[in-house]
Amino acid sequence: MKKLFMVLAVVFASAAPMFAQSTFSDVPRDHWAYDAVSELESLGLVIGYPDGEFKGKRTMTRYEFAVVLCRLLPFLGEDAADVSGFVKKSDLDKYMLKDDYVPGTDADLSGLATTDALNKIKALVDEFQPELAALGVDVNVLKADVAALKSRVAALEDEQARVKITGAANFMVEDVISGDVPAIDADGFGPISKLFKRHQSFFKDVQIDIKGRVNDKVNVYTTLVMGDYLDKLNGPEPLQDTMSDITPYYMYAASSDETWGDIRVGRMPFQINNFLFKRFKDSTYFDIDRMDDGNFPVEGFDYAKAFGAFDVRVWGNRPVYDWNDWQVWMLNTEKVSGNGGIQAGFNFGDARVTAVFDMLGAENKIPFMVDKVKYYGGTLYIPFGQFYVDGGYMQMKPNKNAPKAAAWDAKLGFANDKLDISAGYKSVESGYYGFAVLDKILDQYYADNYKGFYVDAAYNFSDAFKVYGTYKQYDDDDNWLPSAYDDMKYFKAGISYDVTALDNVFAEYEQAKYAFKDDAISVGWNRKVGANAKIKMMYQYMKYDALQKSHLVTGQLSVNF
Repeated sequence: MKKLFMVLAVVFASAAPMFAQSTFSDVPRDHWAYDAVSELESLGLVIGYPDGEFKGKRTMTRYEFAVVLCRLLPFLGEDAADVSGFVKKSDLDKYMLKDDYVPGTDADLSGLATTDALNKIKALVDEFQPELAALGVDVNVLKADVAALKSRVAALEDEQARVKITGAANFMVEDVISGDVPAIDADGFGPISKLFKRHQSFFKDVQIDIKGRVNDKVNVYTTLVMGDYLDKLNGPEPLQDTMSDITPYYMYAASSDETWGDIRVGRMPFQINNFLFKRFKDSTYFDIDRMDDGNFPVEGFDYAKAFGAFDVRVWGNRPVYDWNDWQVWMLNTEKVSGNGGIQAGFNFGDARVTAVFDMLGAENKIPFMVDKVKYYGGTLYIPFGQFYVDGGYMQMKPNKNAPKAAAWDAKLGFANDKLDISAGYKSVESGYYGFAVLDKILDQYYADNYKGFYVDAAYNFSDAFKVYGTYKQYDDDDNWLPSAYDDMKYFKAGISYDVTALDNVFAEYEQAKYAFKDDAISVGWNRKVGANAKIKMMYQYMKYDALQKSHLVTGQLSVNF
C-alpha cells in the first residue's frame, strides 16, 4: 500500500507552494511527509478520519485504497498519455476535471510527472479494478436501500402526523413567610390565609393538546385541562385540597382553504382587539401560555377571508362559563348568552386599519333592564421607519336605561435593537366594559372612569442585561362617579440580567399613589432545565398603605412535552 502514496507524492511534488496546508492534527509541519500529505489533501484525494487525524501509521485497507484511486481517476484518461520525458501542461489538461478548477494548473508543470509515474498509477488502477467495481456495486445497492427506507419512513411519519399529542404541566406554590394575615397578593386574591395561620397554597395545572388531521385542509383540536389552578381565578383558595375533573378547555375543528377562507367551529380560543374580548394576564406570579395569550374560550364559529389587501371576519359565539364568571356588569344577569359581530380590515404594507361591529346579549329579558349591548369602533397601526403609531377607539351602546360609554387609546412609539419607548394617552369612560382589561395597577384592574397619559421604556445594554420602566398618571373621567384610578400616580422600574445561558435574575420596584399608597418589591430567578422545562422563583414584599404588609414567596415548575 505504501507504493501508492510514494507514486502520488512524486506526481504532485512540484506543486507544493500552491496547495493549502495540511489540517490533520497528527501531521505536524516538521514531519518528513508533511508536504506530500498536504498536497493530497488539497486535491481531495485523502480526507482523513472523522476525528481530524490522518493516521499515517495505520495500515490501509484495500477498500480505502480503492476509494483513493476513485478520486484519482478524474485526473487520468482511459489510456496513459503517449509522451516521453516530462508531461506537458497541455497533456495534463485533458485529464483535469472540466467543471472545477484545480489549484496549480496555471503554474509551469513541465516537470510535474513522468510517463513512468503515470504508467505505475495505471497499473495500480488495473490491479484494484475488482475492488473498484465491487465498491461501485455496494454504493448503488446502499443508495437503493436508503431510498426505500426513506420512502417507508415518510409513509410512517405521514400516518403518525394524523394525530399529534403535546402538552404542558405546571406546578405552582404561593407562600406567606411573614407579615399580616390574611395577606392579599398583587392579583387581589387572598389565597394564602388558612385558619389565620401562614401556610402554602399549591396549585396544579396539566394540559393535554391533541391535534387530529382529517385531511390536508381540516384539523381537529382538543385541549384538556386537569388540576385546581382554574379554581384560583374565582377567588380565595378553598380550605380543602382539590383536584378537578378533566376540563375540556378547547374542542373545535378548523378548516383552511385559499378559495373559501378559514373557519373554526366549536369551543375555541377567541379575541378581537385590545378594547373588546381581549383577555388580560391572570397572574402576576405564574406563567401559563394558554391563559396569557389574550384568548377567551368561547363556543361558536369564527370565519375569516382575505381579498387581496382587504380581509373580512365574522363570528358568532358565547363565553364559556364552566369554570369562570366573566360578566358585563350592566346586563340584567351579568352573563353573556350570545355574541356576534363582523370586522373589516385593510393592510397597506406593514400598516393595518380595522373597523368592528359587535353585539352581545344577556340570558333573559327583564323589563327596564339592559339585555343587549352594541359596540362600534376600530384600530389603527402605522409604522414609519423605527417609529410607529398604534391606537384604537370603541364605543358601547346599551339598549335600555344606560348611557353610552367609550374607550380609546393612542400612542407613539420608537423601537430598535437597543431602545424601545412609547408614550400615549388613554381614556376609559364610566361604565365601559368589553371583556377586556385596559389597564392593571397592582391589584386594581377592571377599572373604568379614568383618563391620563403613560410612558413605557426598555433599554438593552447587551443581549444579557436590560432595564425597563413604566410611568402612569390617571385621573377620573367623571368627577361625580367613583374611580379606582382617581388621582393615580404609578411607576415601576426593573432590571433583568442573564447570568448564564440558562439562568436569569430580575428585580422590580412598584409604587402606586392614590387615596392610599401601595408598594411592592420583587426579586426573582428563572432557570431553564433542558430544552423543555423551566423553574421560576420569586420573593415579593407587599405593602398596602399602612394597613397590611406581607412577605410572599412563589415558585413554579413548567414542563412542556
